[in-house]
Amino acid sequence: MEDGGLVPIPPSQSVIHLPADQYLHIGAPTEWWWHTGTLKAGDRTFGFEINAASFGLFGFTQVMLTDVDKNRHFQQTAPCLPPAFNPDTWAEHDPAKDWFVKLGEIAMQAPQSDPTRDMRVTAQLVDQVTSTAVAFDLTLSQQGPPFIVWGTGVLPSPPPEPDLQHNNFYYSLTRLAASGSISIGGEKFDVTGVTWMDHEYGLFGSQGDRPKWILQDMQLSNGVCISNYTTDLPELDKRTASQATVQRADGTTYFVSSFVTPIGATWTSPVTGATYFMKLKVEIPAFEATLLVSSLVDSQEFPVMQGPVYEGVADAVGTFECEEVAGTAWSEQTMR
Repeated sequence: MEDGGLVPIPPSQSVIHLPADQYLHIGAPTEWWWHTGTLKAGDRTFGFEINAASFGLFGFTQVMLTDVDKNRHFQQTAPCLPPAFNPDTWAEHDPAKDWFVKLGEIAMQAPQSDPTRDMRVTAQLVDQVTSTAVAFDLTLSQQGPPFIVWGTGVLPSPPPEPDLQHNNFYYSLTRLAASGSISIGGEKFDVTGVTWMDHEYGLFGSQGDRPKWILQDMQLSNGVCISNYTTDLPELDKRTASQATVQRADGTTYFVSSFVTPIGATWTSPVTGATYFMKLKVEIPAFEATLLVSSLVDSQEFPVMQGPVYEGVADAVGTFECEEVAGTAWSEQTMR
């Protein structure tokens, strides 16, 4: 069915099959479960990331918390090397069993009946600058359909016979009803929100050939979720071609051309020297959409010297189909 001249991606083209694909994929060169989003405690706003990842025989975790109102950012990256990382047991691969991921100070678990709901996610970090201890205890339940990235869930798309050794598989849970608690230096906050989880697996570059990209995820007030990205790194005030996966609240999904333009201020990391964009204008002509994604705090970098990455809680404002919208957002940038 066409929607105002737009042709949605038929669900039959998706290679993602849930709940099975929520589980570990044995033999995948890379795989991770990546929780991000905005949490609220009364008038306080927090951004967070909890990421457990494997690259071959090695794993790593990244955990961060941004305290927007206090303009504070806490982060930790921790490698998990053999024997601490066992690629055969760090996550459940059998869909007939309860789902879990356990790596370092991160634990994720959910019942076998539906591992996209009632996920309990716990994590801890000790900030690498201030030594502040931060802890998470969250329960997350997807509301509505999954978000199939690119409409098919796989690149190159559509391949005749996709496999873990040659293709990248990617879906998200973009309407996770979140509740639970966070603590900062022993001070506890009860939090709620609607958050986002990415699950990506298969072939995803290597440390010697590290992909670079910028990405903007948005959860808009009209029920639309958007993931916009480009691997052609843009320059300040220069419009660059990008691509957007757009999903309506009912699950109807499109993969369309878009543009991203960094505007306004930048922030340069005092640790790595990398410069990141704090405001990104996203244009999606097919939906007459113009959206401004703005980081809520400048300093939101994981300063890993072999590959620093910006992971930032943000907001989104603008127009979609000529109507005003607003929402939560996430800004991800790898600039070198």
